[in-house]
Formats: sequence, C-alpha cells, structure tokens
Amino acid sequence: MSEQFITYFGYGSLVNRETRPPTERSFPARLYGWRRVWGHRVQGSVDASTGARRSCCSLSIERVNTEPVSMKTADVQNGSKAKPDSAYIDGVIVQLPIEDLPVLDQREHGYDRIKINSNAFDLPEGYSAEHIHVYVSDANHAGRANDQFPILQSYIDCVAAGYCAVFDQQGMQHFVDSTSGWNGVIENERDAPRYPRAVSLPGSQLTQIDALVNKRRLRLDD
Repeated sequence: MSEQFITYFGYGSLVNRETRPPTERSFPARLYGWRRVWGHRVQGSVDASTGARRSCCSLSIERVNTEPVSMKTADVQNGSKAKPDSAYIDGVIVQLPIEDLPVLDQREHGYDRIKINSNAFDLPEGYSAEHIHVYVSDANHAGRANDQFPILQSYIDCVAAGYCAVFDQQGMQHFVDSTSGWNGVIENERDAPRYPRAVSLPGSQLTQIDALVNKRRLRLDD
C-alpha cells in the first residue's frame, strides 16, 4: 500500500506557524545527535536595479558524532538518544499529505530530504512513525555565512519568534544558544525584508532577539 502521509521535522522557519499552510497541525519534538547551523547558502534572485544576485545564508543541521555519515543515504539511522544535553535540536513535527510534498520540497530547494529513524526523536505521547523526514543542505549549497551569503535579520526574527511561540522564552534562548555559525555576516534588512516569509513583530520582541543574538555573537567559538 502506498504511503499517504509523511512526517517531517521543522527546525527553523517551519517552526513559525505563520510560514505554513493554515490547515497544518504541528507538535513539539526533539531530535538527538544533530546540531543546527547557519550553513545553507541560497542563490537569490537578481536585483533588477543593480544586476547583483541577492543571495543569503539560512539554517541547516549537522550530525554530531565522530563517524562520517553520507547525507545522500536514503535512510539515515541514528542509534541512541543517549547524547549530551547540547546535542539535540528542538523543533516541530508535521504530518503532511503525500500529494503536498512537492510544494514543501520546492520551498526547501537545495536541501536533501533524508529519513531519520524515529528512535532518534522525542515525539509527542501516542505519536507513531517509523521515520521522520528532515531537510539537510546538499553538497552544492552547504557553506557558512559571509559577505556574499549573509544571514538575513528578517529570517532570524521569523525563526526566533516561532520558537518563542512554541517553546516560550526559554525555547527562543535555546534556539540562539544551540545554533552555531553566528559569527557569520548578518544583514539587517528589517526595513525592507528580503526574506519571503518575513513576519511583523513588536518592537519589544525585536529588542529581545537582538540582545540574545548579540550576546551569542560575543562567543565566537563555532
């Protein structure tokens, strides 16, 4: 019998409810043995006025262990949840009708959609799945932020607000603290957001996000 639904794990902008279709339901989950990183280079569209390509850097994840793992493997197995506290990612799982998968794949252009065994996750009580789909930057798009591929402030805002809504203030703090690559270039384009799913946030929350990120960027250890 063919698969009618897939379950995917969102760990960045997909956590923010405003970036997904209104009919989708999500549930908090935790993935062990991986870390979130500013490590996906997006080739943006060409600016008609300058002819320059408006590229940026977004989030991906990396496996945390000492053994090399091929991201092209059809089914990536992650053995045990017995990992240090720092080696996990909070996010959301969403059950998606299989006919809607091409739309999600298009949104996640430049990523490999891999399968991770569900025993690598803490899932909601009663939720059952053999494996979870996760998007990881492919070899052609992987890379840290720099002048050519800056991290967009409007993207940071969207992700941070999503974590705050799902996991409260502590969740937003953990998103910032547990993500590596903050020493890359950040472009503050809040006044004219380039991120296509930018969200409107109150000034108080923007101030809080800035404080968290600035404090994290003082620790250039990753």
